[in-house]
Amino acid sequence: MGHQSPSAISIPPVTIEPVSPSIPKMLRYVEWIFLVMLALLVGLPLLYNPSEFEIQASEGVVIVVGVGLALLSSFFPIHRPVWQRRAYIFVEIFCLLISRAFSEWGLNLFLYLALVKSCFLLRRRDVIFATITAGIAWQISYAWRLSYEMSVPIEERRAAFEASLVYPKHLTILDTIISSSFVYIAASLLVILLCLTVLSERKSRKEAAVLSQEVEVLAADLERTRIAREIHDSLGHTLTTLDMQLEVSQAMYTQNSQSSFQALNQAKRLSEQSLQEIRKAVSTMRHSRFNLSEAIADLIHQIEQTHSQRSHSLKINSAINLPHLPLQTSRQIFLIVKEALTNVQKHSQASVVTLWSENRPENIVIGISDNGIGFQSGIVPKGFGIKGMNERVQLLGGQLEIHSTVGKGTILQFTIPHAVSKTPSEKN
Repeated sequence: MGHQSPSAISIPPVTIEPVSPSIPKMLRYVEWIFLVMLALLVGLPLLYNPSEFEIQASEGVVIVVGVGLALLSSFFPIHRPVWQRRAYIFVEIFCLLISRAFSEWGLNLFLYLALVKSCFLLRRRDVIFATITAGIAWQISYAWRLSYEMSVPIEERRAAFEASLVYPKHLTILDTIISSSFVYIAASLLVILLCLTVLSERKSRKEAAVLSQEVEVLAADLERTRIAREIHDSLGHTLTTLDMQLEVSQAMYTQNSQSSFQALNQAKRLSEQSLQEIRKAVSTMRHSRFNLSEAIADLIHQIEQTHSQRSHSLKINSAINLPHLPLQTSRQIFLIVKEALTNVQKHSQASVVTLWSENRPENIVIGISDNGIGFQSGIVPKGFGIKGMNERVQLLGGQLEIHSTVGKGTILQFTIPHAVSKTPSEKN
């Protein structure tokens, strides 16, 4: 038996955008504004006396750090691996620690901006760790800088202070305005973003209230669809077999009364089985125990027992070896297999059916193949219950694949990701 699997029915992977595209753009613009204002502050001495302008060591450190921050602001590694996002935040904070330790320019606002970036790039635990670590390192750098400044002779500190008083009045005022603007812009942006977040949340709540009303309407439709699918999949097989037994009884009534009597007895058992199916469906919804392997084995026994009384026999070979699965997953798999076997009985005219499974690292694969008449590939005949099976596979987040060749049988295969095949304890 070849396990061919050209996809006929598939579910495309769902991707979720973790961060709105406007977030990186907004943070980049804010950082550029800070960099421009920092450049103005550093360049004020050049405006005062260009001929005697000399870059001090502390100003050189700030310039190098500013260039590094400008390069980092040119990209925002949202879609990069976790280690690259961590490295991005680490490099930015490390550059700011250098400026804190080796210059009087603290660049505190850039540190806050780096922590804001970490909220969009890292997990909550990493954000908390980065905040605490950066805060401790920042204070240590600040203490080291203060220790260094206190070690400078008082005459040099007095001379530096007197030199700063030589600046013209308008440059001193400009320096003060630019410095205070840093704080104002940061505070105003924080307030604006907070207010926009609150307004957005209120709008989302209103939309959620409207959507909840729509969901209530849709839930009724979905429940009707679910009940119809449950009735079709739970009772469809049994009623199909019951119909076959009644046909046998009708055919044998005038020829062989004993065979007709046996067929009627089988029909009576099948009617009782239909009631049991209903009770089992209700019991499964209320209780948490459902043995998938036993259910499939019972299903195979019932089908083979039914066909043993007919001229057209059906042999089912089972090689199902599944791990322990959650209740709902097991129930859905059973109903898919049951619908597939019902299709084989009704349409395939097969004599041999094979059930098989594979437990792969990323998913579980289950297949049903037969040696029946098949059908033209890509054209599934009506009445095969494919829609119901595909809906169940979609509920499990998997893919359904069908391959058939006229005169050579059909292979039906579906995959289930391990994310839904694990119990809650295994996931934890």
